[in-house]
Amino acid sequence: MRHIIKGNPTQIERSAMEAALNQHQAKYGDYAPSKESENYTVLVDGMKIVVEIMNRKKSYVATSMMRPRDLSKVWGNAA
Repeated sequence: MRHIIKGNPTQIERSAMEAALNQHQAKYGDYAPSKESENYTVLVDGMKIVVEIMNRKKSYVATSMMRPRDLSKVWGNAA
């Protein structure tokens, strides 16, 4: 499985995303249910970072949930 980091994360967010992706890979291996997501809370340098991992057919995609999301990306909103 490929690990993809979306957005333009800070260095702390990037390390939290990498840790969450590795934990997700260890938990599910290469066969996680496709099109489902899971949230992880990672403690980095005393700061809690929330990371969403989305399962795709051939990759796991990490997105930091610490910033405001674009309204076109919110589920149920017609773009």
